[in-house]
Amino acid sequence: MPSAPATLAEFVEILSGSNPDAAAVFHTQSSEIGRGYHITELKLADVQSIDCGGRQNRWQEAQLQLLDGQDGARLTVGKVASILTRSRAAIPALADVPLSVEFAPGNRGLQRYRIGVPETAGDRMRLPLIDERAQCKPAVEMACCGAGSGCGG
Repeated sequence: MPSAPATLAEFVEILSGSNPDAAAVFHTQSSEIGRGYHITELKLADVQSIDCGGRQNRWQEAQLQLLDGQDGARLTVGKVASILTRSRAAIPALADVPLSVEFAPGNRGLQRYRIGVPETAGDRMRLPLIDERAQCKPAVEMACCGAGSGCGG
């Protein structure tokens, strides 16, 4: 049983080990992405940040953007794997950095997701998109943001 892919390389590995003719069905908690959806781009983002505790950080991340569809056929697992493999060949640094998915139901209000554990059922591979939440990194990492902690000042 596959696990949730954290990187593009892990996602491609899962797809490549699956039935290439199966429909790749991305879905959020509330609904499936419409038939005829489109992979609009795969981005490598260089992030430089400063948190509420004043700590600076840098990292890279890959962002897969999906355009909601309205009709037509779903992409197959093989087609998605091919697109991602070509993208990784063109920009090798995409492979091993954290992967997120950008998607807007109805193409309004872009949201950020991570890919959950894929599930294969018959001629479909269901690819869950799990909501990402905002978080205070110092609070998570150091129990910072409490009263009198000095964060956010």
